[in-house]
Amino acid sequence: MGDAFRRYWIPICQTSDIPTPDSPPFPLEILGQKLVVWRNADGQLGVLDQFCPHRRSSLAIGRCEGDGIRCLYHGWKFAPDGTVLETPNVNDPDFKNRFKAEAFPVREAGGLVWSYLGPKLLQPEFPHFPWFDADDDHRNNAYALNHCNYVQALEALVDSSHLNILHADGLVASGQLENLNFSAAAEMTFDAAPTIEVDDTDFGFHYAALRRGENVSGKGEVHVRVTAFSLPCFIANPNEDLFMCVVPINDEQCIHFHVWWHAEREMGKDPLKSNMLKHVGLDPEALANYNMTYETFNDDDRPSLRNRYKQDRSRIQAGSFSGFHSFTQEDSAVNISPGAIKDRSKEILAPVDMAVSRLYRSLISAAQAVENDQEPQGVHADQTKIIGRNGTVPEDEDWRQLVPTHTITRRYRSVKLGRGTPEQVH
Repeated sequence: MGDAFRRYWIPICQTSDIPTPDSPPFPLEILGQKLVVWRNADGQLGVLDQFCPHRRSSLAIGRCEGDGIRCLYHGWKFAPDGTVLETPNVNDPDFKNRFKAEAFPVREAGGLVWSYLGPKLLQPEFPHFPWFDADDDHRNNAYALNHCNYVQALEALVDSSHLNILHADGLVASGQLENLNFSAAAEMTFDAAPTIEVDDTDFGFHYAALRRGENVSGKGEVHVRVTAFSLPCFIANPNEDLFMCVVPINDEQCIHFHVWWHAEREMGKDPLKSNMLKHVGLDPEALANYNMTYETFNDDDRPSLRNRYKQDRSRIQAGSFSGFHSFTQEDSAVNISPGAIKDRSKEILAPVDMAVSRLYRSLISAAQAVENDQEPQGVHADQTKIIGRNGTVPEDEDWRQLVPTHTITRRYRSVKLGRGTPEQVH
């Protein structure tokens, strides 16, 4: 799976983590690989192996000097592309031309820093997501760290039925936040057991959660939430203004990126920016309190079984359903509580878990493709056409009209709304 991930461009951090040329080098681990991100004096980003190729001292404590980053140990200096600029403890002027530091392609777009960590000859074009076109004032970026395998975090993003239960408190409040698309989720609190229909697509899969109940406006209408999963780890949320991505740090940790954007609403400016982040538990205070930032991630008091993942039982007594701060902390608790890598052999999947099952199969297929020297699905996907949607459609009409830009390769569906067992439809 690591080889499969390395065939795609993936985000590794936010622009805000390394905002200016005088910013300290930013160390991080992605796909089990230790990296350092830095800027030269011209603002150009570099992504290098974190350790100097000389004696393996960390470049995270290096000096950013003009056109390069200098290792403190012996002064070797490297350009963003890995070119060796100086080796002051070696007299031979040609020595530095014999090798390069390991460097990786890097792009900056949509408030994120992206890198390609795979074979150079197989590097695809850099993708273009719709929210790349939103300026900083109309885009809101945030991320959270989790002590669990990335698949456990992804599963929650393709599981519509937990919204009404785990996030019951947050959904009620969502409709009150300045009429943003949070209210699109708040409208479906009436039905905790949606019918799930799934289609394989050329980019991965999408699925629809179909609900019919008291809040649907007309007789014979169905409320539809369509989520799109694009390999290897991208989610187009049904709220239509939210992109999410879960990138492995290593086998047992992951980073969950969020991007909200809107052409008209200034989501990147306060007070709206702060209000949105606070509502979902992605504000700095909430993230730090639950050890979901780089600074707090490995503290001794981080969420664990011994402290019930920092659940506040008194809040339950006071009327809270979960006893957790908000959406982000609720998801984190249920995702990490089975263990860093849960035992899926003991899962009992239900019809509402069809999308979770497709997630497993999509990831396995990508890994198998690379293992067989084939190109994994979605490497060249047109991300501008991959969307999440919510809406209401007549019961006798196909919900797929909401996502006409998606190319379907195979359908899987349940029979009558709310009844029956899954059946495959080719």
